This record gives sequence, C-alpha cells and structure tokens, in this order.
Amino acid sequence: MIIPTKVKALAVAGLAAVILAPTAFAQSSGSEASYKAVLQAIADQKTSLAQQEFFVAQQAAKINSLNSQIEGLDDLKATIEPMLGKMTTSIAGKIKSDYPFELDRRLPRLQSLEASIKDPNTAVGDKYRKALNIYKLEVNYGQSMEAKKGNHPINPTIRVGDDRYEKEESGEVKIDKNGNKVEKFDGSFLRYGRLAYVYLQADGTQAMRYDLNANEWVDLPKNSIADIRRGVKIASGEAAPNVVNVPMFPNP
Repeated sequence: MIIPTKVKALAVAGLAAVILAPTAFAQSSGSEASYKAVLQAIADQKTSLAQQEFFVAQQAAKINSLNSQIEGLDDLKATIEPMLGKMTTSIAGKIKSDYPFELDRRLPRLQSLEASIKDPNTAVGDKYRKALNIYKLEVNYGQSMEAKKGNHPINPTIRVGDDRYEKEESGEVKIDKNGNKVEKFDGSFLRYGRLAYVYLQADGTQAMRYDLNANEWVDLPKNSIADIRRGVKIASGEAAPNVVNVPMFPNP
C-alpha cells in the first residue's frame, strides 16, 4: 500500500512528538531536583555559618575572660604569696612543737614546700596546692590512731638470736640466710591522735610517753602497759576495734 507523502510527514512528525515528549519531561524533572538540591546546600551552609559564628563568639568571650584574669594575676600573686609564707611558717612551728612522730616524712615535706615557696619559677597554684596538702596531712594526724614498730627512744637494744645482726645508724638490722637485711625493732610506738605519743617495749617490761612540756621521754606506770599493748594491737590491725583506756596528758 502506498502512503501519500503528506500523510507520511504527519506520521513522522507525530512519531517525533511521541518520542520527544518524554525526553522533555525528564529534563524538567531533573532541573527541579537540581534546584532543590542547590537550595538545600545553601540552607546547610547558612546553618553551618551560624554555628561557626556562635562558636567564635563563645571563644571570644573566653579569651576576654582569660585576658581579664591575666591582668589581675599580679594582684592575685601579691595577695597569695605572703599568705603562703605564713602558712609555711605555721606548719614548721607546728611540727617543731609537736610530738616527734613520722619525722622522716613530715620534715622532707616541709623542706620541699619551703624550697617551692622560694623558687620564683614555681607557679603560685603549685605552691598553694602543696601547702594545702601538707595542712590536710597534719590535720589528719590529729584524727587518727597509729602504731609503728621502732627502737627504744633512749636506749635502743640489739637482741642477738640465731641469725646475724649488725648495727646501723637507722637502728637494728637483721641479716637473713640469703644476706638480705630485715629490720627488727625492740618495741612499738603508739600515737593517739595528738593526745599522747607512747612507746612500749616488745617484752612488755617498760612503757614511756613523750612529755611535750619537757621535750623528753618519761616512764609510765606499770599498770598502763596492758592498755597500751591493747592499743598497739588494735592500731596494727591485730585485734578488733574496742574501747581502750589511753594515758591523757595536757599539752603545753
């Protein structure tokens, strides 16, 4: 069958319209999606910029605060450093007038604090922290009960047994079979807070107390030995906590 030329052209045109119409629709949909994506990106950028501006404002406020603190640092140092000097003097005076316990720890702590106070390169905060720590430790001594082995405060003895012993400046030292040094003492010291500081001979034959008024050790009556021994066992964890009669002496 022969199709007229005019009809053929219309058919071809119609076919072209059918084919081109979907393509034009796809282009229109893609453009709308791209436009929405651009709008979303712009909105995200605005949100990000707002967050950054808020962060920058916060940082600026912190910087201004730090600058103000730095400007007042000299005044702060001028106030704190004299106070630290008084605190150190007070601690030294307390240790000097106190019972002679834990001096191997208390004196080095005090010396370290004194060195820090004199050191211009040590930060004020570190000096203050160290002073407060020593204050706390000294206060805790008055609220605790402690027993510690040691040698007689006046006449330390050396008790010779099956093992070899040798005398050193630190006290009596036992040498075991392997040649290792093992400390051995002839008694125990007991501290009742800051109420009393006493010594008990290991064999229970003698008890002494430190007299703060006279700054010397004096003998205690024999009838106090049992209570002191009980206190030593409780403070050492060798006996359950219980009520103990302790010798009380007025401090100067």
